[in-house]
Amino acid sequence: MLLLSLMFLTAFTCEDEPLEGEFDTQNENSCEMAALNTQAAALAFLEVNETNYTELCVAYRNALQAQIQFCGDPDGTLQAQIESIGDCGSTNNDSCETATALADEAEAAYNENTTDTDLCNAYKAALQNKIAACGDSDGSIQSIIDGLGNCAFASGSGILSVTTGTLNISFISNSATLNSGVVIVSGSNTEQGADYHIYFEVPEGTTGVDVMQNFKLTLNGGEYFPNTDGFDDFTNTITVNSGGTIQGTFGGIVTRLDGADLSLSQGMVDMEY
Repeated sequence: MLLLSLMFLTAFTCEDEPLEGEFDTQNENSCEMAALNTQAAALAFLEVNETNYTELCVAYRNALQAQIQFCGDPDGTLQAQIESIGDCGSTNNDSCETATALADEAEAAYNENTTDTDLCNAYKAALQNKIAACGDSDGSIQSIIDGLGNCAFASGSGILSVTTGTLNISFISNSATLNSGVVIVSGSNTEQGADYHIYFEVPEGTTGVDVMQNFKLTLNGGEYFPNTDGFDDFTNTITVNSGGTIQGTFGGIVTRLDGADLSLSQGMVDMEY
């Protein structure tokens, strides 16, 4: 991921300038690299704060623009994400007005179809941009974001999803199987260059707090494990675990082997085994 980030930052400066040059939009390798760069920029954007917001926002937006040029954007999803993050400006009246207008537009689009994951994620991104531009002294904007959850509207095999910072991940390929009295849950998402995987185990029939075992989250090759240092420790609650159904929630800090921390929220499992 660090290599991808360096490649990305070399190719695109933090200046807000249009991308120039000729791009081979039919080259699958170029499209794959652009998608991977977008994922790296999105992960970097998870570490956003008041100081580095503009820099990381512009980098993320440029990565999205590059992905459109290399891969196309037939359903308009990437362009919607670009519009939802606005101009990446620092806090001032003009950027606040722009962010508010964009959030209102995203809300209207989402209200047209409240089961559309892309519209939900675009609305959440617009609200997060509004917080960065306008502030959120009473927490009302964050409350809306929390109310939207992880924008997972999966069906069929069930729901397995989590929010990592500001990145909402739905594990599209997932399974829950019973093996020797243990429910084994796993999932992955490799769409558009992503490389996300999750795994954990729960003894059948066991419910309650912190009953998950061998939890591991993999993001683009980086493996994260539950943190129990005493600050926002990783925790989980399994509410149903019988009759072929497992349901529960999870969240908190997970840590990579090199010591990097990542905050998880709104983790959800609702699957049949």
